[in-house]
Parts: sequence; C-alpha cells; structure tokens
Amino acid sequence: MSWITRGSGGSGNPPRSNGEHATPKRATFRQSLEIPISFEAGGKAAQVYGTLIDISETGCRLRSLILLDRDCVIRFELRRSGGAALRLRGHVAGRRAPSDGAGYEYGITFDGISAAERKQLIAEIMEMQRREAAARAHARDEKTPQQNDQRRKNLRQSISFPISFRRPGSIWLNGFCADVSAGGIRLVCGDAIEDGSEIELRFTLPNEVLDVFPSGGERTEITPFGPRRVRVPDNRRPFDQIFARAQVVGKLAPIEGRNSYGVEFVNLDGYSREEIVRFNHALQLRRLRTGGK
Repeated sequence: MSWITRGSGGSGNPPRSNGEHATPKRATFRQSLEIPISFEAGGKAAQVYGTLIDISETGCRLRSLILLDRDCVIRFELRRSGGAALRLRGHVAGRRAPSDGAGYEYGITFDGISAAERKQLIAEIMEMQRREAAARAHARDEKTPQQNDQRRKNLRQSISFPISFRRPGSIWLNGFCADVSAGGIRLVCGDAIEDGSEIELRFTLPNEVLDVFPSGGERTEITPFGPRRVRVPDNRRPFDQIFARAQVVGKLAPIEGRNSYGVEFVNLDGYSREEIVRFNHALQLRRLRTGGK
C-alpha cells in the first residue's frame, strides 16, 4: 500500500518523518471482513461512509469513495457480538486505488489503544474466527452424500481418554473414548445402551499432543518479494471442555471386556468440530514423527 502524497486534501496534520515512500510491514494477524461502517475523519464536517475490509490488533483497512490525506485521524466504533462497541482511533498510514477503481483503500494504524482495549479487540477477532469456523462446518454439513467422495468423510483417530455421558435428565456416568472424529466417537463403558438412544457427552481432548505444533507468535518467511514477518496462529492453546448431543448408532466389539458403541454427534457446533480436527491433526503429526506411537 503506497504512502499518500501531501496536498491531496483532508487532515492538515504534519507529515511523518519516517520514510515517506516506505511500505508498512504487517506483523499481526488480520481478520478479513466486509462490514459497512461510518467513521469520523479529521477535516471532514460529516460522517464518512465506507467498508471495513480487515482488522488486527494494531490496525485495519478501510475502503471509501472519499479522498483522505496521509496522517488523517480516523475514529469509528467496532460493534461486538457481546458487550459494548469498541471506540477505535487511528491515522491513515497508506492508500491505494483498488483495481476496480471503486474509491480508495486506506491502511489505518491504531493510536492510543489501552491494554484493556487491545485485549477486548483481540478477543473480538478470535470470536470472528470462531464464527468463521462454525460457518465452514455448517457448509460442510449442507453437502449431500453424493458430494462426498467417501462414506466416512472425517478422519478418525484411535486414542483412549476419559469421557462422561448420560441419558438426558439422568446422572453422569463414566467411560472412555476409544477413537474420535469430527463426526462421532467410539464410547467404551460398563453400561448397556440401546441402539438409537440419545445421549449427552462431556469430555476434554488430551492436551499432550499439542507440542507438535510450533509456538504461536511471529517468524520470518522468505518470499519472492524478500523476507517478511508473519504471524503464526497459536495452535498450542489448550482444549476447552466439549459438551455434545449424540446418538448411539450401533454396538461394536467389546474392548477390555466392556461394552463398545459407535456414537454420532448430533448438530455439533462448528467450533467444537474444528477443535476435534485440530486434535486429530496434532495426533497424526505426533505419530508420524514417533513411528506410530
């Protein structure tokens, strides 16, 4: 994104002294968006309308038909899924004209964000990622069987960890999970459960597999355009407890003298589905590195 030249109208703020033709480097994860917003722009008497294209903890990108000068002060509210809107302030750090010629795209650097506000902003960006994961999972669920190449479309990994289950309204009972996929589990327990029974599950995926992922943060990657800093997602974050509704679809061969059942999730939420996929990916990587252990 090129720097704006002086004299294009707007803020009347003094020019910055650091490299007028330099391109700002992106060092934090940016969440893609397409949200219509109104914002205050220095030197403009009325609200300016535009589109919020993406956002990170350090800045954002806006699209607008209005021409703004470099260093123009920008203020807008980011509405959150839960809680009061965040009032954000920044300045125009760069501008470019989109290929379709529809106005201008502006790179905004946030100014004066407190530690508490930054924490709220990061939490909201993570919530946006959760909603995207749920949408992806819903889109996969909408596919017809003919659209899937295999009958079992979810990777299923054999592993043993504790799990609690109950029939709706009854007490929790203990068992263990012998394998897990985004579609269901193999439940092993001492209790007899009839085919077709609806049950509730409560479990936490084992965290010890997560050390196969690189730690989150920033690293340098070599690209055709030279070295650049990229943000590595934190795939080592601990698993949250999962609550799920499920249905027993069949009795399987006993394990260690205990009953074994095939269980399918019913309307598993997208975030929990993505967490199971993350777990199975980590488990697969660990087994590849340790020769199947």
